Amino acid sequence: MSRTKKTVTLLFLLVSIFGMAQNRPDEVDYYIESTDEYIQLDGKLDEPVWQTLPRGSGFYQTFPTDNQPALDSTQFMITYTDKSILIGVICYDYIDGDYISTTRRRDFDWSSNDNVAIYIDPYNDKTNGFSFQVTPNNVQREGLVLLGGSVRDDWDNKWFSSVYQGENFWSAEISIPFKTIRYNNVNQWNLQILRNNLKRNEQTAWIQVPLGYRMSNMTFTGRLNWDNPPKPAGPNMTVIPYVASSAGKNHEEGEPAEYKLDAGFDAKVAVSSSLNVDLTFNPDFSQVEVDQQVTNLQRFEIFFPERRQFFLENQDLFADGGFGRSRPFFSRRIGIQGAGETRRNVPIIAGARLSGKIGSKWRIGALNMTTNRDETSSEISPAQNYSVAVLERQIFSRSRLSAIFVGRNNLGESEVEYNSDTLSIKGRLEDLQGRELQPKDTLVRLSEYNYVYGLDYNLATVDNSWEGDFFYHRSLDPGVSTDEKYATGAFLRYQKPTFGARVNFQRIGENHNAEVGFVPRPGVTNFDAGTEFNIFPAEGSLVQRHGPGIGFGGVLTNNWDRLDNDAGIEYRISFLNTSYLEIGSGWDFVSLTSSFDPSGSDGLELEENTRHSWYRYRIFYRTDRRKNFIVRASVSNGGFFNGKRFNAELGLTFRLPPIMQIELNGEYNRINLPDPYNDADLYLIGPRFDLTLSNNVFFTTFIQYNSQSENLGHNSRFQWRFKPVSDIFLVYTDNYITDGFQTRNRAIVFKINYWLNL
Repeated sequence: MSRTKKTVTLLFLLVSIFGMAQNRPDEVDYYIESTDEYIQLDGKLDEPVWQTLPRGSGFYQTFPTDNQPALDSTQFMITYTDKSILIGVICYDYIDGDYISTTRRRDFDWSSNDNVAIYIDPYNDKTNGFSFQVTPNNVQREGLVLLGGSVRDDWDNKWFSSVYQGENFWSAEISIPFKTIRYNNVNQWNLQILRNNLKRNEQTAWIQVPLGYRMSNMTFTGRLNWDNPPKPAGPNMTVIPYVASSAGKNHEEGEPAEYKLDAGFDAKVAVSSSLNVDLTFNPDFSQVEVDQQVTNLQRFEIFFPERRQFFLENQDLFADGGFGRSRPFFSRRIGIQGAGETRRNVPIIAGARLSGKIGSKWRIGALNMTTNRDETSSEISPAQNYSVAVLERQIFSRSRLSAIFVGRNNLGESEVEYNSDTLSIKGRLEDLQGRELQPKDTLVRLSEYNYVYGLDYNLATVDNSWEGDFFYHRSLDPGVSTDEKYATGAFLRYQKPTFGARVNFQRIGENHNAEVGFVPRPGVTNFDAGTEFNIFPAEGSLVQRHGPGIGFGGVLTNNWDRLDNDAGIEYRISFLNTSYLEIGSGWDFVSLTSSFDPSGSDGLELEENTRHSWYRYRIFYRTDRRKNFIVRASVSNGGFFNGKRFNAELGLTFRLPPIMQIELNGEYNRINLPDPYNDADLYLIGPRFDLTLSNNVFFTTFIQYNSQSENLGHNSRFQWRFKPVSDIFLVYTDNYITDGFQTRNRAIVFKINYWLNL
């Protein structure tokens, strides 16, 4: 470091230590005033208005400590026009070296890149909001802030930024149109500014965030005070039409090649500044990345995340009812059959969604979608209509009470009976007109309707120490007994920087049937509890934090008979250089309620009503994630039902920033079972190649080899963002049977969409 930089750093630290206290939540204000001055977005902040605005400062570390001022200071200024919020940020840099910016791809990984992040809570509820982030190379990332601090970066919208790199600093100018966000017309919003400074290995915040809490938690915000309440954004309608051309062939079924030309659109209509209607007609999701395959050694359905853009905005309002084992609404039930390599799309005719806030305390959501009958495989499904309605009320400071209704209505024939041997059919055939049935065909029999309704209460205290969820849901089906049709649960967590504890209880009735939800195991009672401790060493240690965690849980029948149990203990060490080590052991007990093959190879199954217990041991390590070569490795060994299981997982990441990133993820499972049961060697290998030619041109190739499903899959995607939120996609996908390398299916799609503000 030069003598000048050393002097600047020393002077700054002295001023910081003796002249600056931490900014506490709700104790700091930033006063925003309007401007008529034209601001050129070039990142230089050289317009006169930036010199006259008040400067937000006083950033403190949130990593590696939470009681020291930032070593590299950050300042910001905010103003607005009748169309946009304008934010200027200066990120000072007092050490030599390049900034850490691993990619030019939009929606970059926050933890792996130098960046500054703007968090806005325009509802003043300290629960929901928006995030806008930018790197020193002007790569953008935006997201929805949900449930207090969870950030979903799948949300995509139009905003603008520019970055300038100067001597000892980099600066950014950001313009966020009022039409981009939803907000209440009130004088006070909430605001947080965060900086991830990997070059210095520190994370800092304008408002204090204690260790152990998410930096994005909207509890830790200051007040953004407007000189006048922001006006409604005015007429606000966006149409996003698309045209897609595709060609595909199912080689495995011997079907002829299929060629399609599709067109449709999405539309966004602002009912008010805080309430929005989304419309879609003949939506196309061909550009969505394929599911990441897994080795399935479980007895129940595996959860795969939603990736389709239409279902992501305000997703917490619709999708977060209940708990993970009992969700009344799971959007992947609409327009998708299967998962992983067996996934296929069911045509969606049209859909509409209303979501947003009414006043300061109420949120509403309503969704309705209609799917066409599905004849794309041997399973023939009738057309369906899906509906969801949610009404949510904020109570106390941050807690919420909500009512939910989820429905599925069969638009086709529900009572058709079909014999595949004789091709004989009984019942009406409205949904099968024009279909020549084949012996391999199977009719998916669906009831006339399925409804789920209930209440959820989400507890969140002002200081974020207590968090809880409580729910009661019921399902309704024609001709099914009303007994045991409920699902109910309670979850409570206490969290402090050095200690955390949780307890969870859930009971699902035998006849509870959430067909548009996710309930992998009805008719059981689940419980679990756990605690964890964090120890923060004195300054100078190589370790940032460490501590043990203990947990246990179980599954009972609703008659309180024992089914499953598990218990575990682990010790976690987070190092100052961002590497991480975890060592643990556990014990499992399973009482099988149905026959099951633990080898996952369709071999001889263990009989139902047999009981099994075993111990297991695991170690995991990840290297410094700031480096261009990162290793993630884990090994576990121990029993498994009536035998043994060895598992090894390896993840390698190699970067040539900011242009290229190569990942290789692999998993190996060795299952040893006594005779006459099968042994198995299961491999899952997934290399990924990511090329970012510019901030707007990207190419990704993802290959997945899964020995369990005997499938080799390949997905390549080219994307050119030629205008803001307007893209050209070229996507190629194929799958092969690993035995003999025979082609299962192959498809190529060309798609263009364009964002039109009307």
